[in-house]
Amino acid sequence: MKSWKKRIFGGAGCVGLAIVLTAGCGLVSDESPDAAATSTGPRPDPAVASVPPASPSAAATPPPSSASASGSASSSGTPSGTGASTLVPELQAAAERAVGQNAAASLIALDMRNGEIVSTVHRQAGMSGTVAPGSTFKIVTSALLLQRGIVTASAKVPCPKFTTVNGQSIHNVGYMEMPGATFRDDFAHSCNTAFINLRDRIKDDELSTYATRYFGLNSDAWKVATGQGSVDGVVPPAHNANEKAAQMMGQGGLVMNPLTMASVVATALTGKFHQPVLERGMPVYTRSETLPPNVTKTIREMMVACATTGSAASVFQGMPGVGAKTGTAEVGDGTNGWMVAFRGDIAVAVYVEGGDSGSGAAGPIVRDYLSAVTP
Repeated sequence: MKSWKKRIFGGAGCVGLAIVLTAGCGLVSDESPDAAATSTGPRPDPAVASVPPASPSAAATPPPSSASASGSASSSGTPSGTGASTLVPELQAAAERAVGQNAAASLIALDMRNGEIVSTVHRQAGMSGTVAPGSTFKIVTSALLLQRGIVTASAKVPCPKFTTVNGQSIHNVGYMEMPGATFRDDFAHSCNTAFINLRDRIKDDELSTYATRYFGLNSDAWKVATGQGSVDGVVPPAHNANEKAAQMMGQGGLVMNPLTMASVVATALTGKFHQPVLERGMPVYTRSETLPPNVTKTIREMMVACATTGSAASVFQGMPGVGAKTGTAEVGDGTNGWMVAFRGDIAVAVYVEGGDSGSGAAGPIVRDYLSAVTP
């Protein structure tokens, strides 16, 4: 039995795509604590790539609202100049090997220092998908909770088997419970009930405002390349307790894609939003706010915990220098698998339509890809 089977959002805002299930129409069924990847080893002979040194973005000074659609994407060591691709050949080859013939999978990877897309095997879902991100979005929620001082990584935040929202009983997958859990444990093992029980500590519109202010979402302004459509993520205000509870788990009307989730990782770890670009010289949307260093440090540490002792540990066993976050989003009677991760200066997001879990469906692809990245 999956957790939280009730559908809060109906058809509103659900956009049908060729290989994407409708967005925002189901709620999270998160990672089982013992979910295992179907493959934990890299594929043969991956080429280990070093990313060229990044140049800082040349962005225009934002207006008083702190948002700007002016400025230009930065250039780095691969072919430069306006119109040049940002793809890194060795990493693009690694992405194509990792995804292989899996038509349900999309992968986007960024250089976290400047937002340049270094690899993309995105089908349509990768940049234009509008699907719930599941517990991968707990990165943003956690950043908000940490920055507000509501929690610290070591704070005791119990993970009960059940919690109740407006009379509706919600349980973790596998009835997982960790009575003595810290917030770090809750993040690493993706405990939904712990996050849901923190919902009343934030306002109904606070996650939406925070995602806009620090992560560049809700803008409808990203332009990644000439002629390349993209959707830059929607985090709506919650209208009731049930919607807010769903958002704490990465649903409740949230719609994202691998492009936006790779950007979320990059922003959370560097503290600064850099709009992703696939073509140099594109005008870029900017935000002036930066995350506090203690928040970025803690998010990094918690993602490492997820990859070493948490829900992604089986995927990255024996692979140093990796941090990750798993997610499994429930859509109707099915699920989609998610994983976001980082290694070195690279952030990667993988979405698998119909995947049974993040670690099982997306995890092997992420590991194969990151085996080509220098720690």
